[in-house]
Amino acid sequence: MRSFVSIVFFMLITHTVYGYANQKADLFDVRILQNGVAGSKASLDDSLLNAIKIELVRLTGNPEFILQPEAETFVRNPKAWLKSYRYEPYEQDGVRVGTFLVFEFDQERFYDYFQKQGLVIWPYANRPLTYVMGSQLIAGTLVKLNQQNLNYSPKMDFRNKANQLGLPYDVPRNEGQWIYPDSADGFNQRIPDILQGTDAAYLLSFQVISGMDGSERFKWQLFNRNGQSLLQSESTGSTSYTYFENTLQRLMQAYSAPYREQAEFLGSLTLVVKNITSIDRLTKTEEALKNLKPIVHQARLLGVSENQASFEVVYQGDYNRLLDHFQGMRDLQLIQDDAVIGKVIAKWM
Repeated sequence: MRSFVSIVFFMLITHTVYGYANQKADLFDVRILQNGVAGSKASLDDSLLNAIKIELVRLTGNPEFILQPEAETFVRNPKAWLKSYRYEPYEQDGVRVGTFLVFEFDQERFYDYFQKQGLVIWPYANRPLTYVMGSQLIAGTLVKLNQQNLNYSPKMDFRNKANQLGLPYDVPRNEGQWIYPDSADGFNQRIPDILQGTDAAYLLSFQVISGMDGSERFKWQLFNRNGQSLLQSESTGSTSYTYFENTLQRLMQAYSAPYREQAEFLGSLTLVVKNITSIDRLTKTEEALKNLKPIVHQARLLGVSENQASFEVVYQGDYNRLLDHFQGMRDLQLIQDDAVIGKVIAKWM
């Protein structure tokens, strides 16, 4: 009779790892603020169609994806990708001011389909943090949109749209030193000091200028940590919601473009993990590789011998970035890598 250990090893050797890390659970929860009659079929169907489009843009980091043929499978039958939905109150300072319709999409099904079709997902771990300094100029009166002021300015509150797109952000808590989108020379020397001590890779400054006649002008500017202006724009004639949606989608496309371009190419390597002295260590190593999805497309156990396990790893994107993720794996230490032959050696600590 085969031993229990042999059976477990056989099961691990003959199957492929397909799990995906739950890096941010709400990447698959899309929140739609309800303006109509909550619970009506028309409202629910329309909201679901809107939500599946948001989900596709969020996962790919590409606003143009929903215009491509690959999106038709999702848009044609959004219910097939839905796991559940629920209603949640929208509250400000403990007072209910509206209702969110929250759609939870099937994470495993999305990832499995994307992987089989060779579609690129922009991992949450690759999304930079943006420090946002917004302001509103109303008939000569300036309002700095810190966290508190945003709570009282629903038209200026971009945060739900940023959350929908899966864009990490931070907002100042006070009304101290502020940056406005008016750097004509393309540089602002105050930004490095402002971002010092934060994890933000960029600073987004926007301003909505509201006239007495109801007209609005929207301008924004994006800076890197060195204070260099990277993008900027100015527009009129739309609602604040449209301004924010267009601006954030443009940032998303710019942020994700380098990853999407290099992630279209798949690489493979052999990962050897030493000091595998128990089934527990082997299964934990396997789980750690699962948690690198979707950067790791596939991890297959090749064999176990002399207290070491060998995996074939198929990955998308940059080799050095993959090594960074290997180095972050708990209880494992990277001890050697050779990009020429595609072999990485690690050990249990």
